[in-house]
Amino acid sequence: MGMGHAKNTVITLVLLASASAYAAMMSPDGESYIPLVHDVQNEDTPRETFPLMEVPPDAPPPPRSEAQDFKTDHDWRELRAKILRDFTNRMSADFKIDDGLQQRTEFWFDIYARYGEAHHIVHHVRYPWIVYKIVDTTDMIQNGKGPLWLRRDRGNKLAIKTAADVRNALRKLAHRKDYSNLPALEKELYDKLLPLKGSRKSVFRLASESVRSQLGQKDFFKRGLINSSRYLPYMELEFKKLGLPTELTRMPFVESSFNEEAYSKVGASGIWQIMPMTGKAYMMVNPQIDERNSPLKATVAAGRLLRSYNRAMGSWPLTITSYNHGIGNIQTAIKRAKSKDLAEIIARYHSGAFRFASSNFYTCFLAALYAEKYHDLIFKDVTREPLQEREVIRLAGRTNARFLTKITGLSKAELLKYNLDLTAAFKVNASVPRGFSLHLPPTAAGRMNRQAGAGEKIRKPKG
Repeated sequence: MGMGHAKNTVITLVLLASASAYAAMMSPDGESYIPLVHDVQNEDTPRETFPLMEVPPDAPPPPRSEAQDFKTDHDWRELRAKILRDFTNRMSADFKIDDGLQQRTEFWFDIYARYGEAHHIVHHVRYPWIVYKIVDTTDMIQNGKGPLWLRRDRGNKLAIKTAADVRNALRKLAHRKDYSNLPALEKELYDKLLPLKGSRKSVFRLASESVRSQLGQKDFFKRGLINSSRYLPYMELEFKKLGLPTELTRMPFVESSFNEEAYSKVGASGIWQIMPMTGKAYMMVNPQIDERNSPLKATVAAGRLLRSYNRAMGSWPLTITSYNHGIGNIQTAIKRAKSKDLAEIIARYHSGAFRFASSNFYTCFLAALYAEKYHDLIFKDVTREPLQEREVIRLAGRTNARFLTKITGLSKAELLKYNLDLTAAFKVNASVPRGFSLHLPPTAAGRMNRQAGAGEKIRKPKG
């Protein structure tokens, strides 16, 4: 086919009814796909890279002393208690916090809403709300000598040393027969672990093997808060169409902080951090076009996956944990713990693949959800991005990626702003197939409408 024919073909387009209409094209039969258990276990195994433990190299310096936004610890605890009991009823009943998950959620709420990337929280792995030390490296990063990476490295080393000191003190406690006249650090740790049941020796031994340092996420969360408003209204619309609670659209705060360029070491990509095999079951994923990187196309895929999981699991805590842990692995955890209650599973099951990320994913989601819903009380200085309005065109013919700039009148940068799934395609001028959903600003969609001329009539969006 010559180029002239290609031009005539490609501008014969179908304008979908709205930015939500492309969901219907994701599956020929409209039915949700339930991955085979071995698919999930082979690829969607727990991703222990979550939550963020390292600062991205290009991240800007953190704001000064993020943890001091509130005058006293009492002020913060009082506000946190009000928010987590949903005192103005901003949540549906599905996502009220159960007593068995309260302390765990409080810990993660502090991580997302109080402590920034200059703060390292040294805590117990199995009982993360038992916090041993908070290492604040703000002054070191803001006022220290040398380049930013070196100042951050010094902060990381201080946190590592603090965690090692805590671990060594716990080991000493585990070997003691007498707990009177303890050194200051050992006495502090002894008191923090008093609420845990069991012999002191076993409590201290487990604690010494379970010391972890968690980086504060407030700065990342704020960036996600700013960026997410470009997509959330469309995402909520898609989930409503799928019959899902709109609260689920806040999961990308945990997965990626709404960073469209997020790519994990195990191959998960986009704001929903979808794995390649899972992505291929729901959308186009190949070396040239990767729809996992389109926030809205990935939202439809994630929604269908969550709907499928919920039909199998029957509860949102198990469904959301399955998204991180894999549905086959959750079914194993249920059998081993002899319970379908997530709090009971976490308390009883500590082996196999059910590790730190999996046991905390749901409470991380709750913490992020409540922080976003009550952002006006926590992030008062944040101005959120306006909605990135768009219309969706379905190509009626195949064309080369770079030719799309000519027929849309958009620059490459502007076209990729709306179509991140075409990033690789533009690099090699790959072919974009017939039926591909092209996202455009409304003005560009109108321009294509006029260019279509005598071609297929384009339906205008409703409303």
